[in-house]
Amino acid sequence: MERAIRLSTLLPVLCTLVYGIPQATDSSKSEQDKDTYAIYSLVLAHPKTSHGPDDNERYLIAETTASAFPQEPCVQPPKEREADFREVMADYQQRKSIPRKLKPAFSIGKPYSFLDASAVSKFMQEKERALLSHGEAISNTQFQGVSDIFTLSDVYFNQRRTLAMTAIWSWCGGLCGRQQWRVFERLDMGEWEERRWVTCVTVSSTFWNGRLPYLRCQPATSS
Repeated sequence: MERAIRLSTLLPVLCTLVYGIPQATDSSKSEQDKDTYAIYSLVLAHPKTSHGPDDNERYLIAETTASAFPQEPCVQPPKEREADFREVMADYQQRKSIPRKLKPAFSIGKPYSFLDASAVSKFMQEKERALLSHGEAISNTQFQGVSDIFTLSDVYFNQRRTLAMTAIWSWCGGLCGRQQWRVFERLDMGEWEERRWVTCVTVSSTFWNGRLPYLRCQPATSS
């Protein structure tokens, strides 16, 4: 009888401990998601394209993240940040093949919408058809006023979540495209700010015969 009483006393304590673990995990995930979308919002604040200034009336964004190119991020941290960046790269190596489905949690100045894989393919077909027709307007109203489709990678963090890396690329038809790795750091007040470390820009272009694509990596500072 005494043993039964002791067990009944311990059960509420054990249940509290067990159910408390997921709550802490969920809280940590929520905070990481908050940081992720804060960084996405900075990336999409003034995105660059391969054809010059951003002229999209609104943004079309692939709803699922994708692996970036080059797969080994071309980011060179300053010596004093190498340890933190190794942690970022460890997170990248662990999660780079796991896609994230994006949520409408961006805080940006232009309206935006997500495209699933089918709609992305349809946009590309419409864009190619318009280009082959020597600039004929896109007939699908969903895509009118839009020159680029944007794709994001996931956001990768160091263990303390004070340093982050992500990639963005735009595609505007045929061999028209641009991609860049970006690095961000959390400030003391909790906001994120881009770090202008040495990285590279990948630009889609053509060889002399006008048909074969190549990717050109050129040194650049993040901006």
